[in-house]
Amino acid sequence: MKEALRPVPSLGVPGKSWLLLAASLGLFTLTFVLGHLAKTYGSPGPDLAMDQLLIPGRNPILTGLFLALHSLFSPLGNVIILAFACLLLAILKRPLTAIAFGSLVSIGWLSSEVGKIAVLRLRPPTEATQALIAEAGHDSFPSGHTAFAAALAWGAVLVLAQTRHQRTVTAVAGAVLVTVVAYSRLYLGVHYPSDVMGAVLISTAAILFWLPLWNRMVEPPLRRSFLIARMTDSPIIPNST
Repeated sequence: MKEALRPVPSLGVPGKSWLLLAASLGLFTLTFVLGHLAKTYGSPGPDLAMDQLLIPGRNPILTGLFLALHSLFSPLGNVIILAFACLLLAILKRPLTAIAFGSLVSIGWLSSEVGKIAVLRLRPPTEATQALIAEAGHDSFPSGHTAFAAALAWGAVLVLAQTRHQRTVTAVAGAVLVTVVAYSRLYLGVHYPSDVMGAVLISTAAILFWLPLWNRMVEPPLRRSFLIARMTDSPIIPNST
């Protein structure tokens, strides 16, 4: 007789309404409009002027910190952070949480690549911003570093936090993280303000799109999966015969 395990309890991730899909499409549209307007009018213009305002305030401590963030939230760094978090959750016998967190953060982060392809905005001119690192190409909008930070914050709030108090504290910490990473991109001279704004918008749009799909179509079959139940140490259902 095959062993039967109880289904894993639902994670209770917020966002089951299909109306979130409409909100997501609205945010995507807003992001693309912002990107094309910024591409047309932002440089030379208010975007470039804001970057230039930050140049006199540079100092060795902030420069070292922001260069470290540049490496930490690089594509390779993002993969390592996400893989480590999901592996840790799996080791703690929370495989469903690992899948939910990993998928949500990945979708939020990778949505920035869609924006880059759709907008094709040139990076700020190195000479004008006195950029501290070499970044070039038509991939300025939106900022991938900021998109990952925003997705990470959303993942922590929606998936990892369990109570209202935890979600409040996590949301504040996440907002600080996103703000610091976004500011670092301007400080280093490799992104415009509209790039980091667009990153938050498009990451949020992608996550809003994913939430009802996760709650209604992805999580239910995973909860009934024998492998997920086994990895969670779900109790065996007593045999009534």
